[in-house]
Amino acid sequence: SGVTVCVLTLVSVQPGSVGDTLLLTRLEKGTTPVTIRIPTAPDKVRAGMRGRGGGPAMFGAQITAPFLLQAPLRSVLSDFDAIQKEQKEANSCTEKQDWWLRRSELDRRMKSLIETLETQVLGCWRVALIPTGPEPGLAEEAARLHPQLSSCGWRDS
Repeated sequence: SGVTVCVLTLVSVQPGSVGDTLLLTRLEKGTTPVTIRIPTAPDKVRAGMRGRGGGPAMFGAQITAPFLLQAPLRSVLSDFDAIQKEQKEANSCTEKQDWWLRRSELDRRMKSLIETLETQVLGCWRVALIPTGPEPGLAEEAARLHPQLSSCGWRDS
């Protein structure tokens, strides 16, 4: 209990090709799994926006997010591949100081890659990665406060 699992999957209609849709799936004990479909190819984004007023659509526990992300996603995937290759090379390093220097640089690059993934690829959907708090009444409290905040000029963003 108290464990939230989030899975990012890049999928494609054509086997062997780079995926054009990013799936963010959130699994939490006692709740229905939620999958957010984030199209990344320009034609998929335009097709996904037809008839939806440009906003995300919810079908049960699925959400479609019509945002264009192809360039940052390709960059993140490329950087991740490079980091993995360099990690394999660093693992064969026998000199402690050199190993630590390489490891520190790879950690720095991985931190930057994660920040790019959160801000430029996932954008507003990164909130799905945040676990829910232990307070069961938090959602009810937020729903109760929303009209009061709105009357004070607060807007959903």
